[in-house]
Amino acid sequence: MNENKQPGISFNTIFLKELQFHRELALNSNQLNIDFNATVNFTDDKKQLFYELACNVSDKNHVLSFHCVMVGVFSVIEGAQNMELEKFAEYNAPALIMPYIRELVTTTTVRAGLNPVIFPPINIHAVIKDKKENV
Repeated sequence: MNENKQPGISFNTIFLKELQFHRELALNSNQLNIDFNATVNFTDDKKQLFYELACNVSDKNHVLSFHCVMVGVFSVIEGAQNMELEKFAEYNAPALIMPYIRELVTTTTVRAGLNPVIFPPINIHAVIKDKKENV
């Protein structure tokens, strides 16, 4: 890979695949558990990537639960590819999808009448890698 060039991969679209939210009337806990899972699928020709990033947010007393799955669709730009799609899936794809999940969690909690849930800085690559190693 030439580090002076762009990866040659297109971010085609992102969409919300799943969304579940529940809250009780009174929340008596503000200690949240945030968890992520990733599913990576390639087309047979390895020219297109479907990256699913799932997020689960809950409190220790189970009075708030949030689950969503966002899917990013990426494809190789013919003649301009400078990065393997597999490597892109490992590092870049989750970092590109993460802001969409962050925004969805924050706006959903605000619309539910809660204080906004704002994620701290998260190294999503490290979270996913650690999860794979501990499976």
